[in-house]
Amino acid sequence: MKDDQDINRYFSGPVYRFLSSLFGIFLVAVGICVIFLGVVSLPVRTSAGLLITALGVETLWSAIQSKQSWLAKLGPFI
Repeated sequence: MKDDQDINRYFSGPVYRFLSSLFGIFLVAVGICVIFLGVVSLPVRTSAGLLITALGVETLWSAIQSKQSWLAKLGPFI
């Protein structure tokens, strides 16, 4: 793939990785707050919180590995 051979990818830069990791930590914190402090029924807040937390963990892990996260790939579709 062309993406694997391009060494000057925008998501490999230090500023992007730092901001992406901060956003990942923020999403993990929001997901945990949704699970424990949500005002909707238990299954809804648990599933929504786990989804938000999973996206945050994946964004943080992608920043560590210098890869493009799922949220960055979904960005053009939103």
